[in-house]
Amino acid sequence: MKQVLYRINEVLADALTRQRVCESCGIDFSCGASLLGCWCSEVSLTEETRAELKSRFKDCLCSDCLNKFAAKDESKNPSALKSTL
Repeated sequence: MKQVLYRINEVLADALTRQRVCESCGIDFSCGASLLGCWCSEVSLTEETRAELKSRFKDCLCSDCLNKFAAKDESKNPSALKSTL
């Protein structure tokens, strides 16, 4: 039974993980968005930056690029943060 559960987990994990190309830097990465959310929803951004990203990009960004945008927000105005995606 335990082996069956491990196999189901593997199949579901593969199905939910999507290969993407970051629209900002062009690197390949795995998007793990699911009904439970994704790592990107944990990145804190200002409302202004969120609006800018939505207007500039149509798909996912890699974690490095998204974190760079968050770091720029933090350096500009540390008290204005934080809104998550």
